[in-house]
Amino acid sequence: MEVFYTSFGLVTAGVSLAMGSIYLFLAVRKSERTYLYFGLMGFALVFFFLTPPIGFILHDVPPYPANILLKRVFIFSYYALTPWFILGYSGYPKKWLAYAIGIIVVVCYAAMYFTADPATKPAWAIVSLLGFGCTLLLGILAVRWQFVNDQKKRAYPLAMVMAIYGVLCLLAILNQLTPGDRTVISNLKLFFPMHFHALLFMLIMGQRLASGLLEKYALEQSLQLSEGKWDSFMQHATFMIVEHDRDGRITFVNDYCIRLLGYSSASDLLKLNWFDKFLSPADRNYMRNLVREARHPKTALPVVKTPIQANDGQELVIAWSNFPINDAQGVVQTVMSIGRDVTEEEKASALVEKLKNELLKEQIMLSRQPPVENHGIVGESKGLGYAIQKAEQVATTLAPVLLEGETGVGKELFANLIHDNSLRSDKPFVKVNCSALPKELMEDELFGHEKGAFTSAAQSRKGRFELADGGTIFLDEIGELPLDMQPKLLRVLQNGEFERIGGQKTIRVDVRILAATNRNLSAEVQQGNFRSDLYYRLNVFPITIPPLRNRKEDLPLLIHHFMDQNCKTYHRNLEQISRANLEHLLNYDWPGNIRELRNVIERSVIVSQGKTLQLDWWVEETVSKIPAGDHTLGHIERDHIISVMERCHWKINGENGAAEILAMHPNTLRSKMKKLDIKRPGLPEDLETSPDDLPHHSSL
Repeated sequence: MEVFYTSFGLVTAGVSLAMGSIYLFLAVRKSERTYLYFGLMGFALVFFFLTPPIGFILHDVPPYPANILLKRVFIFSYYALTPWFILGYSGYPKKWLAYAIGIIVVVCYAAMYFTADPATKPAWAIVSLLGFGCTLLLGILAVRWQFVNDQKKRAYPLAMVMAIYGVLCLLAILNQLTPGDRTVISNLKLFFPMHFHALLFMLIMGQRLASGLLEKYALEQSLQLSEGKWDSFMQHATFMIVEHDRDGRITFVNDYCIRLLGYSSASDLLKLNWFDKFLSPADRNYMRNLVREARHPKTALPVVKTPIQANDGQELVIAWSNFPINDAQGVVQTVMSIGRDVTEEEKASALVEKLKNELLKEQIMLSRQPPVENHGIVGESKGLGYAIQKAEQVATTLAPVLLEGETGVGKELFANLIHDNSLRSDKPFVKVNCSALPKELMEDELFGHEKGAFTSAAQSRKGRFELADGGTIFLDEIGELPLDMQPKLLRVLQNGEFERIGGQKTIRVDVRILAATNRNLSAEVQQGNFRSDLYYRLNVFPITIPPLRNRKEDLPLLIHHFMDQNCKTYHRNLEQISRANLEHLLNYDWPGNIRELRNVIERSVIVSQGKTLQLDWWVEETVSKIPAGDHTLGHIERDHIISVMERCHWKINGENGAAEILAMHPNTLRSKMKKLDIKRPGLPEDLETSPDDLPHHSSL
């Protein structure tokens, strides 16, 4: 049997050397603790079986010589590493058994080291059975934990190993507890049953390694197949696919892109910078900033549409979807851009827009049906119709209404519509333009004063709120209301009460409030220019009136409406508009909206001769290019104010004045003109009079 044990030990040493070497190599490459534990276990067995006497310890009688003590250092190390391997392999979180086994191993080795009595069954060997039992218990708990956590594939090999371990552990217990020199199985000496387990342990767990290698090979094959499919898609897809680094240097381009750009091979493009070669300066800067700011792995770059120039000079319009590719730290390394050629679609869209404009021209030229009005509001667009519908819905209630929209869109007409359709249509309707009232007179105008309240208060005077009692008050340009006046207005909104200037009596009124503004009140609240509580009280039912540039389909109706209106006023007989002027009407964005259009048509009716309306147009001057060197914001602002003042014949206050067109308070405009050194031509240098104060002489 000694020859068998020696041969068995050498076979186990060979298997352990192979397995230990492989797992230590993998541990270094992958920094995996489980592989490290198993590799050390393998080498511990190698040193155990190859340390003299080679193979198992067949003559085990204390006191032990130095070579036996050294030999058992390795086998005890093997048993101490086993629980840590089980923990690493299974992921079982509780480590107290592993620590207990380590302590038992140290105690057993120390007891063995000092054993001198040549007893048949040394005490330390009996104690070591406790360590085997703890290892078996840990293995059972780890296997159970793997099954509970749905790790069955990894649990089966460990379960098989622990089952064999349990059988051999039982034999070792019986062998050690048998009295005298007798053993349960013939010729089995101390530890032999547990030493048999080492070979099986290495073989079974080695099989797990082989399975892992096969799985890795299968994954590599699958990856190669996927890469082949992806490469085939990249090369044959009818999309432009371009990959470039953060600086724009092209790193990949597919065949379709090469053909579309008019190049012969990918090598002609790989040396180019995509931003510099194919994008316009504006698009180039935009894309550089876009890529530079895309630092997070989940950053989604927007879809962009850019014109590019092919090698033959042809301009293409491409819609790009951009995907950043990040490294392990999440930093963008390259950008994959997938583009679709939309050149023909853009041409078709331009053609549709052109035909639409032509249709609008024909409508203006041929349609002479009188437009349908709704309290002076003319138009059939969806946006305008929705605003009218909301106004009619809220008209019959007493809710405050906030009319929002740019200057000149017709907010006052909507206020008229709401009042005329309300239950108070036969009651007073008082209108107040907050921007036209000086700050010092605002409170007196709204709330009135008592006799003697100030020097010129010779008698009591009712304010606008008292005059509107029982009816409706319309507060236009509510955003111009001073901050110190807003609490008093809020009190009227909430409680319907106030006091006159200089009065002590609380006056109660029943007034419905309609407000209008061309400002963004929510932004004003954020900036501290408007009280949030007042804003929320006014914003019960907001109505946004669309600007004219967003409803150009209403232009034919509006032009005919203003033409007919002004032809009656100025006794003209106009029937059509020249095509050149139609181009101006349709292409202009109308920053002054309906008011600006009305003024243009009125002025044109006055100057037109014959039956064709000739527009008195000024757009070419206002949109002329700014001279080089005059690109500062102050200079642009100065030129714009001068342009508006000339259009308004240097009129600041009142309807159609420059302050109204620029959406500024007249006093603010005067201060701005003084700051920018804007003066009416012909005004003496030492004259401090406002342009509005100059005498106006009619021409003879």
